[in-house]
Amino acid sequence: MAITLIRLIQSKLATGLFIAIALLSFSSSALSSEGNALVLTAKGDEFAKVIQGLSDDIEGELEFKTFYINRESSTDVIEDGMKKFSPKVVILIGNTSINLYTKFQKANPKMQFPPSIALAALFVDRFIDDIKNATGIRYEIPAVISLINMRDIIKKPLKSVGVVHREWMDSIIEENRKYLSAEGIKLISIKLPNKTSNMNKKLDEAVVELVDKKVDAIWVLNDNELLNGRSIGQVWIPKLAKTDIPVLVGVRPLLNTKFNFGSFAIVPDHYALGVQGASIVFELMDNDWDLDGRDISQPISVKKVVNVSVLDNKSIPYDKGKLQTVDEVVK
Repeated sequence: MAITLIRLIQSKLATGLFIAIALLSFSSSALSSEGNALVLTAKGDEFAKVIQGLSDDIEGELEFKTFYINRESSTDVIEDGMKKFSPKVVILIGNTSINLYTKFQKANPKMQFPPSIALAALFVDRFIDDIKNATGIRYEIPAVISLINMRDIIKKPLKSVGVVHREWMDSIIEENRKYLSAEGIKLISIKLPNKTSNMNKKLDEAVVELVDKKVDAIWVLNDNELLNGRSIGQVWIPKLAKTDIPVLVGVRPLLNTKFNFGSFAIVPDHYALGVQGASIVFELMDNDWDLDGRDISQPISVKKVVNVSVLDNKSIPYDKGKLQTVDEVVK
């Protein structure tokens, strides 16, 4: 098969060359800028890696003012930071920060907001439109990238992949369907309503249907209505643990051996995500802190993780020699 655009994207993701190219392209005038960056983040090891990547790259050019928040935090935290530090840019790490900052903006409709950058948050595209003067980097890796890598490792055909999604994700599903089709992979999707009183029951029926259709893999989306403690324990694991179907997940914890669930994942390198966020800050410095209609970016450095314990438990054959191409092997 001719090398496709998807292959080129995959190559760039794997090497992380875009980071070096982007950083080398910034002019020296940007490095002379000064000011404050207001960082809103929940606590967590992965978020800390993002902050480290940001601060290591921008240290000395901007002073970071980090505010740790949680779901109970009020918008007073942001108001206090805005008044005290007059930030040139606001960094939003995680969905909790995005939600709180959205509330702050809605409570202050006449305020002029500095540019903001959303990092390490699920489905940035869905939420960023509610924030004025904002951009971000997607957290989700296109399914085709993950499945191409899975196909290289697993010694069984991968001609179809099944997914369960809610209505609001139609555009995301169709975009992925197009990319997968270009690689000869059929996406079989089952749509559920956005809201229902019996979501777990409908999810259970959908997963059973995908198994009955004999899909070659199942792609599990990072949707907290379909993927939570209850659904993992009552639907996903009971319905998939005894099958020989590899499961593609989008977050590292679902590859832990205690779940016996996720087989494969490609996730953003969180430190590199911070470095990529820093590159956007440098661009803003060069552009006098004007976003100028900047589009949301794809993550440009990723980590491949395979749980061989799950593959062994499910008797899924794989090429042990190819394991050296992944970043982490869970045993």
